[in-house]
Amino acid sequence: MPDDTSIDTKLVIGTRNSKLALVQAERVSKALSSAHPHISFPWKTISVRGDVDKTSPFLKFGGPSDAAKNIWTEEMEAKLCAGELDLLVHCLKDMPTRLPSECILGAIIHREDPTDAFVIKASLQERYTDLDQLPAGSVIGTSSTRRKALLGYKYPHLKVQECRGNIDTRLRKLDDPEGPFTAIIIATAGLNRINMASRITKHLPPSEFPYAIGQGALGVEIRKNDTETLRIIQAIEDPLTRWICMAERSLLRSLQGGCSSPVAVHSRIEKQDSQYSPGGRIRIEGTIIHPHGLSQISQSAAADVTSDSEAEALGRLLAKCLEDAGGRDLLDEIRLVQGKEFNNAQN
Repeated sequence: MPDDTSIDTKLVIGTRNSKLALVQAERVSKALSSAHPHISFPWKTISVRGDVDKTSPFLKFGGPSDAAKNIWTEEMEAKLCAGELDLLVHCLKDMPTRLPSECILGAIIHREDPTDAFVIKASLQERYTDLDQLPAGSVIGTSSTRRKALLGYKYPHLKVQECRGNIDTRLRKLDDPEGPFTAIIIATAGLNRINMASRITKHLPPSEFPYAIGQGALGVEIRKNDTETLRIIQAIEDPLTRWICMAERSLLRSLQGGCSSPVAVHSRIEKQDSQYSPGGRIRIEGTIIHPHGLSQISQSAAADVTSDSEAEALGRLLAKCLEDAGGRDLLDEIRLVQGKEFNNAQN
């Protein structure tokens, strides 16, 4: 392995300017500094479209496609490609499954609990502990198309309303005595990372409320030809975490889904190889939900995975299983529905 002292002694991390993003950048910086003590990893904050406009529904930005996720990444990617930054730290679920041709997903690290959390309004904490207990007409806040679809399918008696912003903003909206929200659905990982797990009313079981592709994991994006930075960041990557997330992203890419696509997963390791072999048997259950909660289709697939190519093959296999089980027709219907909603959002 090359000596770190022979390369640049500083690699600059790009991150969004939110509490959660800064915590994630600091975590990656410390892990890299521990693995490479001769290199410093300072971070620089970048303003992105998704943080500037905190009210518009996601569908307005890019339509029913993977392009909608560019609101979280493209400003940082421009600076990465220009050499102003050396690596970007993202919530993996916010990364498009197709990156710019000059960039690659260099590493996938530290997957927190990937589940969704049910968070009740502070003034109602003594009354309700589960979605099942909420009276008809209760308003649930979320900005996720997947969560809206799952809520519509499983809890049609509840109302769902757009709730965007960083975690602190969403909690303030929730707890506002004059606000409309009874509860919000939010990623468990985000609350854990900013030390606000105490606000979690209930972890929603992924067997009933499957989570987003890549949720809970951190993705590190670099320039495609930057082999030295690739070597450096791979030192803090867990291969099995990488392969699970790559299989999930391959599933989403194969279904041509994106930020606005109600596709969910529940992934687990059925068997882990010995400490001398990082592979294992991975099972993924994938679910496609009609955006209005009218129907859903679920299928699962499993494979022994020891490489990137095997992980991506598992994702493609599951995509085919879903399509053959009726998912192809459901996806066509979803595109029609979301195309109309996108056109309405532009007017």
